[in-house]
Formats: sequence, structure tokens, C-alpha cells
Amino acid sequence: MEGITMRRTAGENSSPFWNSFILPILRYKRMTYVIVTTSTILTLGYCLIVPNQYTSVATILPSGGNNQLSELKDLAGGSLSELGLGSLMQASENSSAIYPKILSSRLISERILGQTFAFTHKGEAKSMTLLDYTEAANSDKALLKLNKIVGINLDRRTGFITLSATTTYPELSAKVVHSYLDHLEDYNINHRQSKAKENERFIASRLTESKKDLSKAESELETFRNKNLNYMTSQDPALQKELSGIEREVTVKEAIFLTLTKKHELAKLESVKDVPIVQVLDKGSVPITKTSPKRSLYMMAAFIGSLFMSVLLSLWFDISVKRGFRTNLERVIQSPGIEMGRIESRIATKATWLASLLDEPGRQIGSDKVSEHEER
Repeated sequence: MEGITMRRTAGENSSPFWNSFILPILRYKRMTYVIVTTSTILTLGYCLIVPNQYTSVATILPSGGNNQLSELKDLAGGSLSELGLGSLMQASENSSAIYPKILSSRLISERILGQTFAFTHKGEAKSMTLLDYTEAANSDKALLKLNKIVGINLDRRTGFITLSATTTYPELSAKVVHSYLDHLEDYNINHRQSKAKENERFIASRLTESKKDLSKAESELETFRNKNLNYMTSQDPALQKELSGIEREVTVKEAIFLTLTKKHELAKLESVKDVPIVQVLDKGSVPITKTSPKRSLYMMAAFIGSLFMSVLLSLWFDISVKRGFRTNLERVIQSPGIEMGRIESRIATKATWLASLLDEPGRQIGSDKVSEHEER
């Protein structure tokens, strides 16, 4: 059976979509092949070189005052923060809203950098600090890299705090998260100053002074009795008056001491209650699956992106050809009023060579069928 050859009529050849979109892509298809292939190969090489990253995540529950006033303040602070006015509301002294600032402080960050983490990876025992892991030249650069490893986020609406650490070692990521939680707990207990704690310390110091005063008064009373063994039967008014004064002083000191002792016990209970407790919902487990890189997504993005860029370049080259890009370029280069140095001359030569390729796109097709579509 003889082959049937179908030719387009003049009306069919004048399709704007065919002439303005399809033909430019076919003319520069070799360029498309080169760009897409190069981009895909480079992306594949990057995906093979970059190591897997593992993220361990911990979640901290909100804490702080539970009275209605504090709740209204927290609600107002969260609402204003969405409008960029969150700084107008001050967080409660014992609220977990200040945990992110504590965790990201230089004090805790430097401790984390200097801490040695022992873990196993693929059956091999390893031990390193994050300062060794980051391979930073100094502590400031190490802190910057640590900020990329550790993520601290506060949900203003719910008050939940998310703490994450991403490294190339799953167990190391989990240990870094656990270390941050331990340092936060230590800071809350040993460093944060609350009103109840300050009150307990003040009463404790006063109790110590009162105990000394009471001991001094009792010593004076004992000394007086030893010097005056007949103080109980003596009828001397001066002696009885001095004895009454010393006993009254002891009674007052005893009353003060007993009062401070009771207050001190109550203050200790309040200070214990007032210490903010880090309530951890998820402590951060050892991740099993990697979080990055997403190689399939990178490859797909590289392919689609390079293909889209190739199409744009093809359309741009086609428009440049139609506008006589090479002629205008040569006219500018050969203008006597333009002086170019060695570098400018090389750039102009390369641009002219590229323009010559643009003026001869038909040789990239090599097909009689495409030439038929260009005939009128």
C-alpha cells in the first residue's frame, strides 16, 4: 500500500499557535536537550553527594499562671503579635512563652556547643561536640551554624513550643534535643528568679539573724542567773527590774523567731510551687527516616524548571531572530563612535557568533516536514 502524504494548506500553516509556539521549540530543540540534560545531571550529582539529614522533634506544653487575668493577657499578647504589636504585652514571669528566648540564648547555646555527645551510627561508636560537628573556625560562626541545626518555634495560639534538631546522625539529633530540655530544666531551677523565691530568701536571712539575736538574749539571761543565784528569792528592786527586762527581751526574740520560722516554711512551699516546670509532651525520639534531601522532588523540579526555561529561551531567540538581532548587534559593534577594549571585544565576538546561530535556526530541524509548515 502506498504511503499517503498529507500537506497543510496555507490556512493551516498560518496557525498562530503553531508559528509562534511550536515551531520555535522545534527549531531550538537541541538547546532544550542540552539544558534539560545538564540540569538533570547536575541535580543528580548534588543528590548523590549531599548526605541524609535526620530531625528529632520535642514538644513542650505551655505553663504559667492559670488565673483569668493571665489568660486574658496571654490571649491579648497572642492577638497583638499577629498585628506586629506583641512587644506591647509582657509575658508572665513564669510563663513558658519565654522558653524560646531561654533556649536560644548564648548561655545555653555555648553549653550545647561544648558538650560531648556519645552515640552510635551504623554500629560504629562515635563521640563529638557540636563544635566539632559544625567545623566552625570560631564560636561566633559555630553559633550561626547551630541556629541552622536547631529550630525553636512557639505557637502563639496554643502556647506549644516545638524544639527540633537536624543532623546527619539520627541519634545525635535526639541527644541534642534531650540536652536542650535538660539545660532548660536546670536553668528554671537554678537561675530563674521569682518573687516567691526572693521572698523565701529574704525570710531565711531574717530567720538567721533572729536566731542569733535569740541566742544572744538567752546567753545574757543565763549569765545573769549564774551571777545572781538568789534572783528568785531576792527582794532587791533593781535586780528584779533587770531580770524582768532580760526575760522580756528573750520572750520577744522567741516570738519573732517562731513567727519567722512559720513564714519561712510557708515561703519554701510557695517557692517550690512557683518554680516553673518544663512539661514535655514529646521528648524527641531517634528518627528512623530521613527528612532531607527529597531527591525525587529535586529531580522533578530540576526537570520541569529546565524544560520551562528552555521553552522561554526558545521563544526569546525566535523573537530576536524576527527582529534582526544580529544585524542590529553588528551595526552597534561597527559603529565608529564606540570604542571597546579587549574584554568588550571578546564579549561582542561571542554575542555575534550566538546571533549568527539565531539567524540560521532552520539547520537545527533537518526535516522537510517542518519546512513545509513554514511555506506560505
